Amino acid sequence: MGIEELSVRNGRAVSDRWADSVVVRPRTPERHVAVHKRLVLAFAVSILTLVVVTAVAVTLAVSFEKCGSSGENVVPPGTGSNRSRDRSGEQKGGDVQPWRRLRLPTALRPRHYDLQLSVYMHNFTFSGEVSIELECVNATKFIVLHADRLHVEKVAVYSDSKKPGAMRIHRHFRYPHNQVHVIALHREMKPLRTYTINMSFQAQIQNQLLGFFHTSYVLHGERR
Repeated sequence: MGIEELSVRNGRAVSDRWADSVVVRPRTPERHVAVHKRLVLAFAVSILTLVVVTAVAVTLAVSFEKCGSSGENVVPPGTGSNRSRDRSGEQKGGDVQPWRRLRLPTALRPRHYDLQLSVYMHNFTFSGEVSIELECVNATKFIVLHADRLHVEKVAVYSDSKKPGAMRIHRHFRYPHNQVHVIALHREMKPLRTYTINMSFQAQIQNQLLGFFHTSYVLHGERR
């Protein structure tokens, strides 16, 4: 009995000491308050951001509406009313300059090309002749072709009509800004007719990746 009572007392003593060492910390309301403050702050920031974005969107919409309703409408070149004016002026043979636009005029539609080139490697030049068959969609006096760094020597324009000979050319010239060559005729080309352009030209063979260019390579230590 002495031993059992001692063990029981020791066990109770140990458990009592363990219970005394374990401190149960009560849940304080300060932690809950801190968490709630963070949530409220995040929610407030989200609401403020939404309000700012909405205000910016409304401001932009009002600005665009004012610009659209004002009398000074800005129309990009080649679109809308400018495009219709360009086409009507070109069809009437006015003083419109279609070579100043980035896109080729739609008054003419190419149907066939015959191209012949002669290359001269001793001085890196080439010459050529081209025959282009065109279908006239809208009446026009101007033929605008893509051509860059070409020296055009001769130009002739023929119609499929029964009139013999070539059409009279007022002048032809380069417009390097848009990389085109322009042929201006004395009289208009008529719709639903076919025309043929014969051109002869020459140019330098370029030493860069542009147009007709030349390059070199090394084979077995030899540059070719």
